[in-house]
Amino acid sequence: MSASFYYTPEPNGSHLIEINLGEELGEMFEDMMIESVDAVSVNGSRQRSISKMGEIITIQRDRLIGGIDTYYKLKTMQNHLDRGYSVSFTADASKKWIYPILGNPSAGVFSVSVGQDPFRNLHLSSITQIQGNDHFVIETAPNPAMLQEMGKADAVSVSASGGTINLRDRLAFDYTGYRAFLRWFRYYPVLKRPQEDLGKSIVTNENGRLFSLNLRLVPDYDLLFAFHPQAAANEDIGLGSSLIRETPSTGTIPNKGGSGGIDSLGRRNRLFEAETISTPSTIDWSN
Repeated sequence: MSASFYYTPEPNGSHLIEINLGEELGEMFEDMMIESVDAVSVNGSRQRSISKMGEIITIQRDRLIGGIDTYYKLKTMQNHLDRGYSVSFTADASKKWIYPILGNPSAGVFSVSVGQDPFRNLHLSSITQIQGNDHFVIETAPNPAMLQEMGKADAVSVSASGGTINLRDRLAFDYTGYRAFLRWFRYYPVLKRPQEDLGKSIVTNENGRLFSLNLRLVPDYDLLFAFHPQAAANEDIGLGSSLIRETPSTGTIPNKGGSGGIDSLGRRNRLFEAETISTPSTIDWSN
């Protein structure tokens, strides 16, 4: 198991950089960020109004085995993050998959239908699929209150174009009216750095020889869900084939060798969705 970061450096975003730590993390944990107001009535009834939910992921590894060679790669990635752009992260480079759930599955079902992984061509080193017994998280667009549940896959029948995932346990929540993704529970395809951490080094150093990683990241749900096929009322957008091309091992990188990285494609998809939604209906003037 080896933790890895991936990003398409902006400006340009035409090629992929992978930073494989070559080892497991020391710590990784997720805290929830929740903005809410509770109301308590005279008779003791409690009502909660939630305005925003999200996660904050802490990633730590003491004394990186890659030493200064890993350090300078992470410092370059920090500049990309500090300027407001995105990275992907997985705690295990052999497990990095996310699928849009098609339709709106009801609570209690034992299987879900999924579309193609919209990021499948981003991580060119190894294109992976879900396997039986893999743990997953299902989550919806977050606001005003996101649904999130964890489960375990049973038998799966999934190809590059999607398929069916059978679940070990019944779905807990009803997803009627929600767009949802199903991902490996320690894979995050779109992460950004929180504003309060800007400028703080993500790598600390002991005596110039030992380097340790300490980084907090937060998902950009708006950008993530711009890659969901139902965002534009189209269940076959085919975004996975529109991402970057493989980076050449020698020579220069062609300018805009692909269609752009996570950030530029996300902006395009959000614009497409806005234009689709705002297109006025045809007016019949014959009456």
